[in-house]
Amino acid sequence: MKNINKTTGYFLVTVFWLAVLTFWSVKAQAQTFVSTTPENKNVILEEFTGIYCTYCPDGHLIAQNLHNANPNDVFLINIHTGGYSNPNGLNDPDFNCLYGAAIAANSGLAGYPAGTINRATFSGISPQGSPGTTALSRSDWVAASADIMSQPSYVNVGVQASYDMSTGLLTVNTETYYTSTTTNINVLHVAVVQNNVPGPQTGAQSYNPGAIITGPWSPTYNHQHMFRHLMDGANGLEYNVTTAGTFVPNTHTWQMPTNLASGQSTTGFFPDLDPTNLDVVVYIAEGAGEIITGFQANVTPIFPNAYDANVTNSSVEDVICASQTDIAITFRNYGNQNLTSLDLTYDINGSTYPAVNWTGNLASGDEETLTLNGVTFTPQANNTVTWVASNPNGQVDQNTTNNSSISTFTHFNLNGDVVNNISAGIINVDIFTDNYGSETTWEIIDENGTIVGSGGPYNNTTQYNETAWVNGNECYTFNLYDSYGDGMCCQNGVGTAVVTDQNGNAIFEGDPVNLQNFTELGTYFSTGMGSSNSWECTPFGCADVGMGNGSYATQYDCESDSANVNNPCFVLTNINEIDFVIEEDGIRWYSGKMYDVLGRELNEIPVGTMYIRNQRLYINK
Repeated sequence: MKNINKTTGYFLVTVFWLAVLTFWSVKAQAQTFVSTTPENKNVILEEFTGIYCTYCPDGHLIAQNLHNANPNDVFLINIHTGGYSNPNGLNDPDFNCLYGAAIAANSGLAGYPAGTINRATFSGISPQGSPGTTALSRSDWVAASADIMSQPSYVNVGVQASYDMSTGLLTVNTETYYTSTTTNINVLHVAVVQNNVPGPQTGAQSYNPGAIITGPWSPTYNHQHMFRHLMDGANGLEYNVTTAGTFVPNTHTWQMPTNLASGQSTTGFFPDLDPTNLDVVVYIAEGAGEIITGFQANVTPIFPNAYDANVTNSSVEDVICASQTDIAITFRNYGNQNLTSLDLTYDINGSTYPAVNWTGNLASGDEETLTLNGVTFTPQANNTVTWVASNPNGQVDQNTTNNSSISTFTHFNLNGDVVNNISAGIINVDIFTDNYGSETTWEIIDENGTIVGSGGPYNNTTQYNETAWVNGNECYTFNLYDSYGDGMCCQNGVGTAVVTDQNGNAIFEGDPVNLQNFTELGTYFSTGMGSSNSWECTPFGCADVGMGNGSYATQYDCESDSANVNNPCFVLTNINEIDFVIEEDGIRWYSGKMYDVLGRELNEIPVGTMYIRNQRLYINK
């Protein structure tokens, strides 16, 4: 009986341990990508930045170099927030997003750029703000990161992510494994970041020229690691069990919108979310406090359809006083077969144009931009271009929800945004600089993009009275620039800028109210017909070519044009001393040898033609 009991007891113990071993074996089998080996902490650098922050590109470069040196240990989240991130107008992108301002406020930052390293405080490194806050100046990021990476972590995290191109669903799988026990509250966060986002950026030329790309802004900057979303909201996902050996898998989903415009207002526009350029950064924080560790993964696009052409964007150039513009469409291959042909149709204000038959070779996820230059249209104040893509590779598109794009553009002369009735001739540009006159420049640009007047940089706190020349019956752009991006007012002195024509008509009036915190300000203006324009520029200087036949009203106006400053001026005299006869066809024939302004001998001189005789310039009137 005792032997039987001993055997039974042994059997029960054996079963118990087998069950335990089976349990832990199942747990071990469940782990797919998170490490179970004790590791040191990884760095999560949250960088606070903005498109009009001059020194922020330097911060971008420091952070990127830090990641490049530690690609598996340092992960970046660039949060656009604060005044430097706000767009200046409709043509500026708005990179702000939900949660960004709150994260920045919790850091205690006192200037831009700033960054938190795991939202931790460091011995020997002073924060930007008050003691106990976590925002650090960019010069401290490297040292703080080295400190974090030297510390052991009690938890490891892993992450994988994919995006279904047909459903628009972002799916993120996370795994957490505790290598030792903690009693602190743990919260899991999943941040979505976007790479390769074009936009403006003050200070790019000076501090990170390698990030400058081709685009509509001057310069156009390639933004990286841009914070877009927190998949579990501001509070994250709280863990209740944080003991050694605990393995926690989770699945997170986000029905990703086209952009982040919903529920937000802005003076600019929200750029599209690009699923082919997304990363996810997952991190464990102790409540609202320090981040313990984190990890990053690329988002893998899933292309379930063989033939799926996606129109990702379209754009149109605004026009001033023209009936032609440049239009562009960007499309991407969302099919799992290479895209080799595509039909593209478009209309402007409801008028249909001939289809464009594109051919090429785009792999899955690749995109191309097609631009049509000088497209003629019937102008309206506000105009609309609609694009539709169809027949990828000559097949039926298997997802028609992403095949179209609408873009709008403005005809500035028709919608009233142009200052009208400006007199042709001299334009006065009166500028009083602030304490940083070297940051101030200006340009007047004609319809063809030619700069007809410019000035600056200037001395500090100095009055300048500049002039430019504009012809009649044309439209122009006046642009005022501040290279630093803080404008001409107010803590750094009060500047002014006033632009008028020769009769005192106002074109642009800058005062302390509208000269704050700008990189570029401007307006459009159109000129009326020049009065009594009888003077014209020739290779020999200024000449009287007859009422209404020239570009200038007076000899002085002609000579004031910068193009004629170094040229002598010839006045027509003694026209009657030249012998001529009038033939029936109206052509005047002259005796003696005569030459045109290029030195070619002439046998007949039509009315209105300039010629040279006896080293003097004449026109046949």
